[in-house]
Amino acid sequence: MQRNIDADDEFEFLSSVLSDEWDDMDIKIYQILRDNGRMTDTELAEELDTSITTARRRRKQLQDKGYLMVLALLVLQKAKVVYTDVLVKISPDASIDELDEFIKDAVENVRIYEVTQYLNKKAMLLRFLERDLENINRHITRFMLEQDVVEDYEILPASISPKAWNRVLQNGYPTITDEDE
Repeated sequence: MQRNIDADDEFEFLSSVLSDEWDDMDIKIYQILRDNGRMTDTELAEELDTSITTARRRRKQLQDKGYLMVLALLVLQKAKVVYTDVLVKISPDASIDELDEFIKDAVENVRIYEVTQYLNKKAMLLRFLERDLENINRHITRFMLEQDVVEDYEILPASISPKAWNRVLQNGYPTITDEDE
C-alpha cells in the first residue's frame, strides 16, 4: 500500500499517544497489519525481524486485550453507496436508560455502521449507508422520528473521504500499488 503519511512521524506520534499501554513492537505490529491484515505470522515476524513465536504471541496479546482487531472494511465510495453523517442532539431531559435504549437501537440498526457518543452524552454521531439519497433520507427520518430522546438532528451527506481508517485515499479509494494487486 502506497502511503502518503511519513511512517516515522506516525510512529513517533503513536509512541507518544500510546506510551502508557504499548511499546515499539506493538506499534509496529499495528502499522504492519493495518496495511496488510492478511499477513501471516511468518511474514509479520520477517517484517519485525523477530521470531515467529514472538510475533504471534505479541499479535495475539494485542488482539486478546481488545486493542487490535483484524477485519474487512467496505470501502463505501468504491461500492458506490451513499453514506451520511447524522449529528444528533439528545434532549436534556433524556434519562440514562432512555439514552442507553437509543444507543442500543442505533447499534442494532443495519443501516447505521458507526455510532459515536461524545463526552457530554448529549450529542452523538450516527453514520448511515444506503443505496441512494432517497432511501437514506427516508430511513434516517423514520429512525429519528421513532426516538423520543432526539431533540434535533442534522443530516450531512458525505461526498468523498480523502482519508479513512488511517489510509490516505485517492479519488475516494485506497491508493493501491502494483504490488498489492
